[in-house]
Amino acid sequence: MDIVKHYDFVIVEQPNEDHPYFLHDYTPSEGERFFCAKLLKKQKPKGQLFFVLKKDGTAISLKNAPFGGFWLEKKISSESFQVFVEELTLELKALGANTLTVIQPPDIYESNNPLIHYILKTQGFFMDNMLLHHFLEDRRFMKGFLHAKSSKHRKRIKKLEYEIEVGGIKNFNFLKDIKWWRSQRGHEYNVQEEKLIQQVSTYPERYFLISLVQAQNTVAHVLCVKLTPNSLYYYLPAINPTLQETYTGEALLFEVVKLGESLGVDFIDFGSSDLDGKANHNLIRFKSKNANKAFNKISWTIKL
Repeated sequence: MDIVKHYDFVIVEQPNEDHPYFLHDYTPSEGERFFCAKLLKKQKPKGQLFFVLKKDGTAISLKNAPFGGFWLEKKISSESFQVFVEELTLELKALGANTLTVIQPPDIYESNNPLIHYILKTQGFFMDNMLLHHFLEDRRFMKGFLHAKSSKHRKRIKKLEYEIEVGGIKNFNFLKDIKWWRSQRGHEYNVQEEKLIQQVSTYPERYFLISLVQAQNTVAHVLCVKLTPNSLYYYLPAINPTLQETYTGEALLFEVVKLGESLGVDFIDFGSSDLDGKANHNLIRFKSKNANKAFNKISWTIKL
């Protein structure tokens, strides 16, 4: 393939790369190795993939993150991306990897996803997971959302005697609440707290906690994360099951949109809507009512 002559493939261990998706700044655990694979043209990156190689030979992009995936320049040819994938799989075999899993973010994060999904399929990857994400996109739409709902929101908040607390992370006591509330509902809690604490400490400007309080009792929490400079991710929402009211979930979500609008983001990611591997229809219904876009997050795996 003549196109190979115009590109260079490099792979760097313990990379120190600037990237808008800050979770690429990964600290490996014992037995892990962390890499960045890059496709270069005239020494400028046309594509990147950050991945962790675990001691059992499995490689994943990225471990314990909402997604990792390929990040490509907007104008990239199908041939050059195919070269990237081919060179990557060869290098992974040389590193002793036996499988590679790529968790590709929803389309709103990566405009080249149609090309990425197609080439991965043609290169022998198989789709092993899909999650539905709902989004609120467009700043004008957010303003309209807040304007339409603000009057009702104020009245319901006043009636429920809720106090709204919004700000940076001062301590991590809220994680105990979330873990307990989820256990009471029989839901999973798979948060790697040490990793989260490390990320918040390194990037405090990216994390925001919203809490609802009623008569000094905490009713709900949601941790919001600026995964990219132009987005806000609705992460770890949890409501105290003994204090939940009909409006509690909507109140929490309204405050998330209000925060996103104040931060000037282009879109808010309401996250996935599954429950222990199954479709959570109530959650899908709730998010659909408040979102204006939906995309899938797709995981691809290849055996090397």
